[in-house]
Amino acid sequence: MKVSKLALGLALAAGFGMAAPSIAKDKKENTEAAKFSPELSKGFRNAVQPFQKALSAKDYATAQSLLPAVEAAASAPDEKYYVGQFKIALGQGLQNQELMKAGVIEALNSGSQGVEPDRGKFSWYAGQFAFQSKDYPTAIQYLTAAKTAGYQPKDASGQPDSNFQIMLAESYFQTKQVPQGMAVLEEAIKSEEAAGRKAPQSWYGRAASIAYQSKNMAEAAKWTRAQVAAYPTPENWRSALVIFGDSNHFDDQTQLDLLRLKRFAGALAGERDYYEYAVLADKVGLPGEAKAVVDEGRAKGAFDASSKAINEIGAAAGAKVTADKASLAGSEKSAASAANGRVALGTADAYFGYGDYAKAAQLYQLALQKGGIDANVANLRLGEALAKTGQMAQAKEAFAKVTGPRAELAQFWSLWADQKAGAAA
Repeated sequence: MKVSKLALGLALAAGFGMAAPSIAKDKKENTEAAKFSPELSKGFRNAVQPFQKALSAKDYATAQSLLPAVEAAASAPDEKYYVGQFKIALGQGLQNQELMKAGVIEALNSGSQGVEPDRGKFSWYAGQFAFQSKDYPTAIQYLTAAKTAGYQPKDASGQPDSNFQIMLAESYFQTKQVPQGMAVLEEAIKSEEAAGRKAPQSWYGRAASIAYQSKNMAEAAKWTRAQVAAYPTPENWRSALVIFGDSNHFDDQTQLDLLRLKRFAGALAGERDYYEYAVLADKVGLPGEAKAVVDEGRAKGAFDASSKAINEIGAAAGAKVTADKASLAGSEKSAASAANGRVALGTADAYFGYGDYAKAAQLYQLALQKGGIDANVANLRLGEALAKTGQMAQAKEAFAKVTGPRAELAQFWSLWADQKAGAAA
């Protein structure tokens, strides 16, 4: 998650956009100023006159030499407020951010009523300065004050400037206040969407990383799904599913469903992924799926075609395919007459592995009707099979019924179904 490098300097130069404030007696600068009658001593006015003359002439060196005398003459709140504004104006002229920072803080802390119309804006800039200095608690203080005051900075196109929320969210993350940071980041994404823009990928990645580091696996899964929803690339699918898989300790059957999703999302990469998938599929009795995965990876050039390990598992699985296929008709008959859905579930898995998703869906439904099986496994795989046959609405209904440890994975599958449906529309 990145804050624009130019945000701070340019915002100060363009955002304040102030010339040196006039302190001529009884002068009313604008409508807001008309409500403010500063109390300025004669001594302060006298000290300011040569300073302001130099500042107006852009003789910044002279103005800087006169600034100590102005500061020494300031004792009342309104005088301190004006000193703060003078420092901002002089800092802009000298391109001295430390001087601008001092001016912002002094104006805010002056106790003068003059700062009230701009308290939100001044707090925003103070928050930026603190953020840049990595003083995150102070950044939270001032950025929150700006937000409370209702201040919303705008970007060059007049839209809400998302740097506001990003700085605040990152400040919370840096101070280990993760829930608060997540809430602000969600708000920033909604603001981008309201402005007709898509939030950067890095925002989702940052939130997922923070959630993962905090060992909040549900939150990590939520943010990786959000990233894939916004940016459904194979690389993002892979990243999301790797993080999700690493965050959990799945049994073989659930791991198989995770690898299936990687495959269909185009997120398998390299020999390791294909080898792991093939070995697992063969281990759970699905040689057809194991061989299909090896063949697919070889055809895509995903690994070295001469690799001994993956060729061995492919050959071993392939040697079982003929007999396995021949047994399916008998297994299907047994499934129909069985007292429970176990045979139907196993036969459905086999048909799925051979790419006959319609037949697999029928048998998953039969397994659910007969019962005696883990309904969460059957519903998840029913959804997978229905999605592969293009029945996305029915697939999502099946995914929605999955509870327990597989529920998060079912949500990933449901997202994939949505994306496939959108691509086909």
